[in-house]
Amino acid sequence: MQWFSVADRPIAKHFRVRHVQVKSKPMQPRSSASGAEALPYPTGSRRVLGQIETPALKVEERVYAAGLSVPRHSHDTSNFIYVIAGSHWVGHSRGGDTCAPRTVRFLPAGEPHEIYFPVGCRCLHIELRQPILELAAQDGRTICAPGELAQSSAAALGARLHREFRQRDDVAPLDIEATVLQLLLMGRQNSTARRSLPPSWLLRIREMLRDQENPRLTLAELSHCVGRHPVQISRQFHHHFGCTMSDYMRRVRIAQAQSLVAHRDLEIAEIALACGFFDQSHFTTAFRKLTGMPPRRYRSRIFGKP
Repeated sequence: MQWFSVADRPIAKHFRVRHVQVKSKPMQPRSSASGAEALPYPTGSRRVLGQIETPALKVEERVYAAGLSVPRHSHDTSNFIYVIAGSHWVGHSRGGDTCAPRTVRFLPAGEPHEIYFPVGCRCLHIELRQPILELAAQDGRTICAPGELAQSSAAALGARLHREFRQRDDVAPLDIEATVLQLLLMGRQNSTARRSLPPSWLLRIREMLRDQENPRLTLAELSHCVGRHPVQISRQFHHHFGCTMSDYMRRVRIAQAQSLVAHRDLEIAEIALACGFFDQSHFTTAFRKLTGMPPRRYRSRIFGKP
């Protein structure tokens, strides 16, 4: 862990800012609010490039490696994510979004979500703490639903956050907090309501696809279980979750596999079968396609080996 400068400076009455610059610090995973086990990541798959922290929020610029799949988890705090470069896919209770550059999305505290990075991605991650949430609530209804902020002004506010973050001085937090308040108050404009919520039968389909006890469900069987036509299931799944059912299942399986690969006592063949693959060869091909490397090399990077 390499820290360049850490200083506590007063920025306003009752507030102090902790301004931290970090040089390519690998992130250490931690347990989520849901009590899930801490997720292992290979060396360099997630890095923190810089950080600003106040009593109201913590802002980090993060880089994620291509091929990283993060299984379903949640956080203790609400968060904004501004995509600086690259893209990623995130699934949550309202569906799924492909997060492109210059977009802002919101995740409330405790929201279960899963993430896949098909390409490398650089983001600004804003952790919202109770003081700023309470301050925003004094002015009106704040944003509460997960998903991308649809208002055109969201992109400009996200860029403003990044610009102020890069100033790295003791006055930057003033405008950062003001900008975050504007994003929070977009809740009055119902800014995430870009499409209707997934129907309950479609959410049931998603959970059935995640169920490792039924890894070979056919489209006809899914149709029979929820009483919907197969074409409707296929179209609605892609509409609400932004990917096909097959792609979703691959991401779920590889995310589970990335966690299991960290256990040295498990053979690759065992992991393949546990994650629903036909055999080790099939698993290795799918793993390499999504992560860019075979599982044995991924395991080596988790433990810091070249």
